[in-house]
Parts: sequence; structure tokens; C-alpha cells
Amino acid sequence: MALKRAINLASFITPTVIHFGEKDIYLSYAIQRHLRKQFDFLRRGEPTLSRKYFQNFLETEQGERAPVLTDETYKFEKFLEVWWTQFGVLTAEKPAPKGDKDLSKPISNYFISSSHNTYLSGNQLSGRSTADAYRRVLRQGCRCVEIDVWDGDSPSSTLEKSRSGSRRGGPRLDHTRHISGGSLHSAAAHVKTTVEDKIEHTRQRLGVEKIHSHSPRCSKSELAVPPFGRESGGTLDPAAATERSDSDRLSIRSRPSLPRDEPIVMHGWTFTAPVGFREVCKAIREVAFETTSLPIIVSLEVHADQDQQEIMVQIMKEEWAGLMVEKPHETCPNGRMPRLEELLNKILVKVKKASPSLESSGTMASLSPNLTFDDDAASGSEDDRPTLASGKKPKVPICENLSNLAIHTHSETFQNFELPAAKTPSHIFSISESRILELAATKHDELFSHNRHFFMRAYPKGSRWDSSNLDPSQFWRKGVQMVAMNWQSWDEGMMLNKAMFSGEDGWVLKPPGYRSDDAPNSLVNRLPHRTFDLIIEILAGQHIPLPEGLRSAKGRSFRPLVKCELHVERADERSGLSVEGGGKLREVEYKQKTGAGMTDHPEFAPGSREIQFTGIKNVVEQLSFVR
Repeated sequence: MALKRAINLASFITPTVIHFGEKDIYLSYAIQRHLRKQFDFLRRGEPTLSRKYFQNFLETEQGERAPVLTDETYKFEKFLEVWWTQFGVLTAEKPAPKGDKDLSKPISNYFISSSHNTYLSGNQLSGRSTADAYRRVLRQGCRCVEIDVWDGDSPSSTLEKSRSGSRRGGPRLDHTRHISGGSLHSAAAHVKTTVEDKIEHTRQRLGVEKIHSHSPRCSKSELAVPPFGRESGGTLDPAAATERSDSDRLSIRSRPSLPRDEPIVMHGWTFTAPVGFREVCKAIREVAFETTSLPIIVSLEVHADQDQQEIMVQIMKEEWAGLMVEKPHETCPNGRMPRLEELLNKILVKVKKASPSLESSGTMASLSPNLTFDDDAASGSEDDRPTLASGKKPKVPICENLSNLAIHTHSETFQNFELPAAKTPSHIFSISESRILELAATKHDELFSHNRHFFMRAYPKGSRWDSSNLDPSQFWRKGVQMVAMNWQSWDEGMMLNKAMFSGEDGWVLKPPGYRSDDAPNSLVNRLPHRTFDLIIEILAGQHIPLPEGLRSAKGRSFRPLVKCELHVERADERSGLSVEGGGKLREVEYKQKTGAGMTDHPEFAPGSREIQFTGIKNVVEQLSFVR
């Protein structure tokens, strides 16, 4: 069985005493007794366990595929050592043998471990941007990272943008009243202005007394995060909006200085602190291929002007020299997508293409990002995020040199599946989770057929400001290759993502029926679904972390149990019907739990230790999960 295992590794503590060669492993009496009983059953009266019976047990009972056993016979201690070290839970963290991984398919035939707003260390409104976030996710197997790039705040450029903005009706940046460009990015300063105006208007309407600047509760550098709810439209509470902790104020003032005249990385129109674009590129270079040679896709969301875009190109060429793909692979004529094996140790840039009409008119370089707005920007994660400054998002023209770096991965605005843009091999549609689920309901076959041949990226809807995650398995089952996850949170969605890519170095080959080389009539309703039974027996446990209140009693009144969920495709997903609850992690249909054990070394009773999911129909095992 090929079900992926989604295990909360944060709460799994490795036992710490049986001697296995150089390793000492502690197994409780109850666990040893159960394992001894299993060993006695398998050896069938013989003094030792034969390789034949051991292999049969691993394949038929444990679901291991082609296990390799070197000895002819096994005593109990050797049986435990092999079972624990080669086929235990912790082996899920070991990389898959490179020889077993098929790298011969076009890159759009793989699911790719992806992150959303990679630079953030906390929530989407006030978290800090840091280059270390890229090191962390890349070392954990992420292979598609996102960078939101904005203009750096040199004194001259900030002043000029302030003046041009007022002339053209753009955002009002009043630096005499508010934080300067060197202290807070101009986009966030604009948000601050808008917030203050709304607060003042609300105060006047409610008759709330204004708190003046001489009050200890008010200062010029004080920014209040709007109290958005998960689905809230951003209603402001005047009292809450004027409060801010001393630590927050300090973090804004004492931020490390950013490089002058170079782009910065941050979550625009929010209160997130920035980090330098060059610093991020350096971090990516440092760890890009530390754990694997499989390629990285860098998804650029560009809000910087033309001059800053040219600097971006220069920085990427300097920091990623020899790694960045700057021309099509020699084996890819006529736009054919390269095979995964042809891009080892390479960085691909995903960015929008330059507009030919703007370039030919000669006006491109003079355009301000604030002149035009786009309701459905191709850049990705900003499309439906609520903003205080404007109901629409800035549309930034991309310069030719930056556009030229989008070789096999260029961003494209989704309109429909019939346009020529939807057939270009290198295009990537970045679409919000909500919109993809709408397409699944109205254009079910078209969506699935498109994703067999071309890239699609799903990103969280804007109301997930708390960095919560969607259910990625819903989108993988629709063929979406990149499901951008908020790695800032360890929740159910990230557990499923971890299970999908564990030991896979961030690239997982799609199952049969999902690939571009499959027969044209192999649509979703003809995929190889199976009916199967899943039975899990929980025998005993040890060293389960005790809740705070039970530690003094040494866990004598502790009653632990094991919950299990089976995440499989539901009938409404397969048929293209509207999915209840949108992209939220829904109530799982298949749930069971054991009876309660006793203490932190529980042994589960025979009548309540088995978890059974039987007669589960129409399941694609590679896209199903046990949690």
C-alpha cells in the first residue's frame, strides 16, 4: 500500500535499552513483550526467523516494497534491529535512493513542495521578513520559494515617489507627519496614513476623545495592526488600533539598516519589516543544493519600478552565477519543457513577461507602479489579500531584462483555458485556492486536462493572514503541481505537505493518469482508482509527553489514546460538484480512535486497539493520506 503517512513529528519522541550495534534503544516491557510475541509467531516453531518469513511479513503485513534482507536467519535482537532501523517510523525521514527516483519526465509532471511568502517568520500582517526563512525551508525540502520585491528606500527615490504620487493622484506619503522611508517602507507608510484617517473618522463618529502625541500611549512611530478576523473585511476598532506594545515599537525603530538603492523583500501594504533582496539571494545560494541537486523555482512577485528591476537582474546574476537558468536547455526545441534530470543544480526564475505594447511605445520606463491597477495580477499571492489602501492591486510593468529570465517558468494571468496563453509550455497560472475550487465546479475536465500538461500554482486566499493553511491534497488531486503553503505554521495542512514530500527532495512524480504522456482520453473519471481495506493495530506506547497538570503525579491518571484520520478524495471532489467549505480543511469523513490506555507507557486492550477503514472505494493511493 502506498498511502502517505502524515505524522506529527513534533510530538514523537525517539525512545532512548536494547543494544543495536552502536545504538542503544529503550523499549518498554509492554512493547518488548508484543514484539517478542510477533517474533515467536513468525518463526513458526523454529529457533530463529528465516529470511523468507521475515520478508513475507514486511511485504504483506507492513506494506514495505521489496525490502532487502541480507541474513539467512534472524535472532530476536537482530529482528528488532532490522525492523526498527530499516523499516520503522523514522525511516520516512530518510531521502529516497536516487536510483529509484524517476527524473526522466518533463518538470510539469511532478508535484513540487512550495512555500507562500517564504520570507515571513510570523503572520501575514506583522511578521518579520528574514533571509533565514529561506535557509530553513530549503533545508526541509521546499523547492519553490516566493520573493515579494519592492523598491528600496533611498532618500531621493522616496521623495520623488512622494511628489509624483501626489501629482498623479497616487498614494499620499506625508513624511513630515509619519515615519520616514528609511524607517518604514513607503507602502506601509501609506497604509499607516490610511489607518490613521479611518481611526480619526471613526473617533469623530463615535465621539471618542483623541489621544494626543504627548500621551504615553501615542507616538509617531506607533502602528496598530488592524484586527482582521479570518473572514473579516478589516473593520477597525479605534481603541485597539491605538494600542501597541513597547516591544513592537522598538522593533520598528531598531531594525537593521537596509542597503541603499537596492530592492527589498517584504509583504507590501502590511506592517511586516523588510529584508534586503541581495541578502535573500545570498541565503538561497548558500543552501540551494545542500541536501539535493533537484532544481529550485524562485517565484518573483515584483512591485519594484524599472530601475530597481534592473538592479534585481544584476543581483541575481551575481549571486546565482552558474546556477540560474538564463537560456533554454539545448534539448528543448520549440518550447518543449525540460526533463527533471536536465535541470539538476539549477535555479529557475518565475516572473511575468514584459508587455510588448508598452516596450514598443517607449513609455515603459516612465510608468509608475501606482498609475495602473489590475484586479487579477499574475504575480500570485497578492490577488485577493484585503488591503486598507485600495480595493485594487498595483499592476507593475516588467522590464525586458527581468522578463528574459523567465525561461521555462513564466507567470501568466489566468483568463480561460481556451486562449493561446494557456497552451504555451512555459506558462504558470497562479490562482487562489477559492478560484481553483470554483473552476473545479464549473470547468472540471478542462482544469484537470490543463494540469496534466502545464503548470498551475495554488496560493492561500488573503484572509489567511494568520498563516493558516489550505488542504493541499484537494489541489494535488486536481493536478495542481505547486500548492504554496505557509511554512510559518505547523498545522494539519503542513502535516499533509510533509507526508507528501517526505524523502522525495521536494519533487514527487505524479501518478499515472495525471501526466502529459498519458493517453488523451485518460481523464479524471478514468484514473486508476482502487478499493482497499486499511487496518492499523496500536499495541503500546512509551514516553508519551505528559500534560502540564499531570507531571507531578507522574502520569498515573493519564489516559492517552490514538486518533487516526484517512484523507482520501470524496465523491463531490471527483464529480466536480461544488466543494463544501471551500479550501478549508474540512471535517474528515473517515475518523477513528483507540480506547484509552493508562499512564505515559500505555498498553491498549485487545478489544480497542484496532483501527479499521474497510471497503474504501475509488481511491488513488498516491494522493491519499493517513494522519
